[in-house]
Amino acid sequence: MALREQTSGQNDNDVMKSALDIFHSDQNQKFNLEHAWRELRHDVKWCSTYLEKEKRKPVDPVDGEGAVPKPEERPIGVKVAKAAKKRKKTGKEEELAKLENLLEIKKQISKQSFLESLLAMPEPLSEMESALKMKLMLDLL
Repeated sequence: MALREQTSGQNDNDVMKSALDIFHSDQNQKFNLEHAWRELRHDVKWCSTYLEKEKRKPVDPVDGEGAVPKPEERPIGVKVAKAAKKRKKTGKEEELAKLENLLEIKKQISKQSFLESLLAMPEPLSEMESALKMKLMLDLL
């Protein structure tokens, strides 16, 4: 409202004082968050909502006057990021998961075949072979 009532020759400080007076008359209290407002007024989060509500007439691209700058795209929020992680994996991620699963199966099969070859060996096994045999048996069980 203070911007609409801005007259020629008024600077931003005059408009701010007018806005504070309007707030005081409407709410019957002082606006005590001016420092926060000054920090956040040009933040993307607040600019985008203001520009969506504000209706402007289409502007001739050659003229350029009255053009509204497009705000930067807002980063995704925490909830959206968490939901994206929970969603089903797509294309390449799904193929990667299948390949990792196949590699794990291949490792397990190679361990089993190595254990079978150790079990097929005659009984006097070296210390290292018997330790490896016990370790493989524990891993596969």
